[in-house]
Order: sequence, then structure tokens, then C-alpha cells
Amino acid sequence: MNILYVESSRSWGGQEYRTCLEINWLNAHGHQAWLVCNPDSQVHSKASELGTRLVTMPLGSRVDLFSSWRLWRFCRQNGIDLLKTYSSKDHWLCLPLYFCGIPLSRARCITDPIGSKGRAFVFKHGCSNIVADASVIKRELVQEHGVDPAKIEVIGSAVDLEKFKPPRDRMKFRCEIGIGADTPLIGNVGMIRPDKGQLILVEGAPLVLAERSDARFVVVGQGTGILKRGINVRNAIDRAGLTDKIIMAGYRWDTPDIYAACDMIVIASLRTEASPIVLREALPADVPSSRRRSAIFRKSLSIGRTVCSLSRETARRSRPRFWNLFEIQIWRRTVQRTASAMPGSIFHSMR
Repeated sequence: MNILYVESSRSWGGQEYRTCLEINWLNAHGHQAWLVCNPDSQVHSKASELGTRLVTMPLGSRVDLFSSWRLWRFCRQNGIDLLKTYSSKDHWLCLPLYFCGIPLSRARCITDPIGSKGRAFVFKHGCSNIVADASVIKRELVQEHGVDPAKIEVIGSAVDLEKFKPPRDRMKFRCEIGIGADTPLIGNVGMIRPDKGQLILVEGAPLVLAERSDARFVVVGQGTGILKRGINVRNAIDRAGLTDKIIMAGYRWDTPDIYAACDMIVIASLRTEASPIVLREALPADVPSSRRRSAIFRKSLSIGRTVCSLSRETARRSRPRFWNLFEIQIWRRTVQRTASAMPGSIFHSMR
């Protein structure tokens, strides 16, 4: 099958990373897949590092007949069987191609409201099917916008289990950042933007340090689109007097080694993302995960204390119980056994 992915975003994040992994997997397994993106975007530079097959063209506005024509010409020249889009802009650019007979699959990875009836139109009448990252997205489309439920498939993010499978060298990343084997290390992995909650994590760090003054935090990622968002987090760390406690590691490709180094991975997201890939990566990596809230939390992670709330109120009420999780060597093994025993309900393996 020949598949053309269209990604108009100029920023790089989890969705774009998953898209590149999907394209690379398809190309390695007998299919032909391409990613169309803006030539001067973060998507282009990061996807190039991943070796993803790229087609560059300006993707400026939602309604751009010249861009739509260029996409249509590429589809004709390369025998494209399926288009896949992720955002409203991608979808509207490809809408003329769908009406010309090329099947179009729309992915929906976020929980933000769709908005006007005009935007809901393309979900109801402007695509062949919809791939929702979590069931909460499907419910919203069906209940609030009247989309036919038979048109929507819920498929979570794929994870390469072998890539994150232990054992890995726990000390590799710890030595790099200068901490010992016994120092409790809490990690946060993700692009830096307001909905990811890094500022909430900084605000909550003193609660942890009051119980374990030897603890350290590491924030892995960079600002999405506006790089000054990372500067905002760094300034918050400075104002809190935590520069020696919270390490900002920047963007990293070696996340398996970071997971191996951490005693806990915290996902502090406030909104938007439905099914963070970090959650799915941390479990096979044998790392307990603290998730503030998650659309897939109730369905996929009924593992006792594996996931805990990270709201301000809950953190204060349950601080002794919550942060005693540093005594987790047996608990870590329990998480790993549970995750390994039910891969079908948690993971979509890339094999």
C-alpha cells in the first residue's frame, strides 16, 4: 500500500514523533509511505534525523488550492492509496483530494474541543474514517458532534517493546548528570508547553523534597514552537531556588536510557493529550509512572498503585503515601510483571 501522511505543523512533539515511527515501520515492512511537511519546520529537521522519507512543500493555510493541487499531483504520480492527516489544516488541504476519490483517514490525538459545526463537518462528511487515540475522543465525536461510531476506530500509540525492554544500564544517564545510584530520580519527558504541566511539576517539587531532600528531578524536552517556553520553565526553577534539584536535559533521543535511570516518570499534563506515548514507553521500561490524569488511565492501567494523581490537592493530602514510592524495588518488579502479562491491553507493539 502507498500512503501519504500530511503534517502541516511547524513544531515537533509526540504526535509527529509517532507519525515518523509509523512511516518508518511501514517502509521497512513492504509498504511505501511518505511524510509531507513544511521545509523550514522542526518536523522536517527532526524527521530527517529519524531517516523518515520526506516530501517538502509549503503548507500555509487551510484553504490553499495550489498546495492541494501539488498534493493531488504527488498522489497521481505515486499511486497513493490512502491519505492520512492529523490537524484541521492538514485535513482541509486534503479535502479536495478526498472529494476526487482518494481515501482519507483522519487521526485525532487530542481532547481539545473541536469547536464550530464547520470543523465537525470534515469529521462527519470529509473523510473515509477516523483513527482516535483514545476512547474519550470517540465519545466526544459521537455524543457531541453526531459522527457515526462505525466510522471511528480507537487505536492507541504503538510502542517498540524491544527498544524499551530492560535490562538497561541504569547508571549511564545518571553518570552524565552527576548523581549516584541511590539518589531518587524523578523524570518528566515531553515537549515543553503549558498543557504539559512542567510548571506544575516545578511547583510541586518542594512537596517531594520535604520528604526526601536527596531527590532530584530531570525535565527532558524542549519548547514546542516557541522555544522560550523552555526558558519559562528554567526561570521558574530559578525563582523557586531549585537549580541544584531540577535538571533540564533538553531534547534527547536516548529516552530508554533515561527511563532506566529514573525511579519514577511523572506525566503532569493538564489537558489536550489523550494517550501520551511516554506512559506506554515507561511501563515496558520497568519504570513506575505517575499520571495526573489520562484518558487511557482507567482502561489500560488497573495496576493498583502504579499510577497516582498529581493534582495539587491530592499531592498534599497523600504526600506520605505517594512519595514513599521511592521504596519501590519490589513494586517496580510488580509493574513489569503486570505489564508483560497484559501487553494486548496496554501496548500496540510495532512488530
